[in-house]
Amino acid sequence: MAFLPLMIGARGMSPPRVRRWIAVGLLGGALGASPAALDAALVRIKAGVASDEVAAAMKEARALAQSRGQPVRLRVDEGMRSLWVEGGHWRKLPDGVTLAGPKPDGDGLGTILFRPDGSSSGGQVVVGWRRRAVSVLVEPEDSRVRRVSAGAG
Repeated sequence: MAFLPLMIGARGMSPPRVRRWIAVGLLGGALGASPAALDAALVRIKAGVASDEVAAAMKEARALAQSRGQPVRLRVDEGMRSLWVEGGHWRKLPDGVTLAGPKPDGDGLGTILFRPDGSSSGGQVVVGWRRRAVSVLVEPEDSRVRRVSAGAG
C-alpha cells in the first residue's frame, strides 16, 4: 500500500476517488474469477451427485441381499447412464455424466453380485463429468464402499 500516497499526490486523485478505483479493481477481479470458480464447483457437484447415487445403489444391493438371504445383483447400463438394483429400482444419473462399470455381460449390462453374508463379487463403477472422475469401489470381502476422486476440479 506504499504506492497509494504516491498515486494520490502524483496524479492529484482524492482519497475517495482512489477508494473507488480500488473497489472497481477488486470487483472486476472477483467477477473475472467467478466463472472459473463456478465451473469448478459445478464439476465437483455433478460428479459428487453421480458418485453418491452409485454408492447408494451398492449399499442398497448389499442390504437387500442380507435382508432377503439371497444374492442381489447391481446392474450397470453404461449407455443409458443407469443403475438397477435387482428387486429395487432404476437410478438414472444426471445428463452429461459418464458411467463406466464392470465388464458387460451378454445382455450388455455390467454386474456386481452382493451375497447374503455381506460379501460381494467386488467391482468398480466410474462416474465422470467433464474433467473430473470418481471411482466408486466395492470390496469383495465385506462390500465396503469407498470413493476415489481423480481429475482436475
